[in-house]
Order: sequence, then structure tokens, then C-alpha cells
Amino acid sequence: MDMAKSNKVFSACNDLPYLDSFLHWTYDPSSGTAQIAFRHTGIASPRWVAWAINPEGKGMVGSQALVAFQKSDGTMSVYTSPVTSYRTQLQKGDLSFGVSDLSATYSNNEIVIFATLELPKNTTTVNQVWQDGPVLNDSPGTHDLSGANVQSMATLNLLSGQSATTGTTNSKIRSKYIHGVLNTISWGIMMPLGVVIARYVSVFESADPAWFYLHVTCQTSAYIVGVVGWTTGLLLGKKSPGIQHTAHRTIGILLFSLATLQVLSLRLRPKKDHRYRLYWNIYHRSVGYTRSSS
Repeated sequence: MDMAKSNKVFSACNDLPYLDSFLHWTYDPSSGTAQIAFRHTGIASPRWVAWAINPEGKGMVGSQALVAFQKSDGTMSVYTSPVTSYRTQLQKGDLSFGVSDLSATYSNNEIVIFATLELPKNTTTVNQVWQDGPVLNDSPGTHDLSGANVQSMATLNLLSGQSATTGTTNSKIRSKYIHGVLNTISWGIMMPLGVVIARYVSVFESADPAWFYLHVTCQTSAYIVGVVGWTTGLLLGKKSPGIQHTAHRTIGILLFSLATLQVLSLRLRPKKDHRYRLYWNIYHRSVGYTRSSS
């Protein structure tokens, strides 16, 4: 692969599946030396780009990154950065392997990072991660935590050139879809339907007691589906250490707590002529209205 503008020639290249990125390399397994060029195209606004190898796993934490961006004065900033957490700001630091000939260019909305890596001898497969994000005050800002930015990781065979996205990433995406669908069905459809039945159908005498059983069925089914959705959310949290969606989590805890109180109220429901029925009605409706407005 000939990169004419840089006068560099590489023996292999790979189109990375996300973020308009490409990797070119020449690898000598006997010495563990890999000459690489990471290209990120389509940069229309100030952005940083990074390419990394993770010797410890298949995610961002533990990855050894090469970072580059164009500063406000037009010069390029390029450096190495060990990533220790999801909240890191890509600080400069030494990597767990040697790096030399590190440089970067920016031209025609494209940043290219060049480097020579000193990997352990006879390394064949590496876990690679690549990323981009905004540049704020000549420093890397936080990248997006959704879409392509959380899918940009893959294994790479340095000898064959074969690349494959990680099973963990695909599993996380699948779990997100399941989590979203289940919670939409539970809190967005079945719970409101149960409220509508109790509010507007119960006024008809001919609908008694059918409306009550429909109401209970909708609310109980919604709660069961919601429990499964809640569980998938907890599993997603375990798969994404360091990532916290505080507002989403708070709303989820509030909804789940109120729904649990409502389900428990079914067990505590006194008969219509019981002296505590008035207080139960106040409790049940107050929790229901609060949940509906959340």
C-alpha cells in the first residue's frame, strides 16, 4: 500500500468498520516491529483521533493509544496515552511497549498517525481500538458514548490482515436493543394502558369487575416485563464499567420503585367496605399519578 503524500509504503491495509478509519501496516514478526499508519477521514471540524492496541482485553480500558489532533495555531499535537479508565482525558504517558517515529499530518479533512511499534516477538493477533472526539481549548474532549463510538474495536491478525469485531461489542448492542424494547413495552405501553382502563373504563357499571381484572393483568404483566428490562440494564452496566448515565439511571430507579409499590398494593388491597379502604385508595392513586407523571 503506497501512501504517496508521506512517501511511505506498507505491505497491508484494512478498512476499519466504523468512524471512517483505515489502518496500514508492515509487520516483522521475528522482531515484533510494526510500522503503522492510522487514517481517519471526513474530519470537518476540530477533532482528535486515536488508535490503540489493548494487550489486556477487548475494550478501551487498558488500551495503549496514539493520539493526534490539529491545534488552533495549525500545528499537530501527537503523543502516546495509556488509557486507564473511561473518564480519562487522554493524558500523555508512556505505553507498555516501545513507540518510535511518531508523527501526524492533517490534510483534506484527514488525519494520519504514523508510528513504529515494538511489540513482543512473534505477536500475531492484537486487540485494536480506535476513536475520535471533539477538541476543546486545544485538548481532547469526551467522545460520544453511543453508536459507532462504542463499536469501534476489533481483533486484527497482523500476518493475514483479517479483522473481526468483538463478540463483546455485538453482545452489548444486542443487550441495548433488548433493554430498550422491553422497557418501551413495559413502561411505555402496558403500564399506561392499565392506567387508562382504571381511569376511564371503571366508570361504567357494566364493566365491573372486568375492568379490574384487565387493569391488574396489564399492570402485573408490565411489571414482569419491566423486571426483565431492569435486569438487562444491570447487565449492561456490568459490561460497561466506568460509563454512567446518571439521569437515565435515576429515572429507572424511580419508575421501578413506584411500580413495585403499586404491585405490592394489590396484596394489601382491603375490601370496599373496610375502614382502611379510603387510605388505601389515597395511597394507590397517589403512587399511580406520581409514576404516570415521572
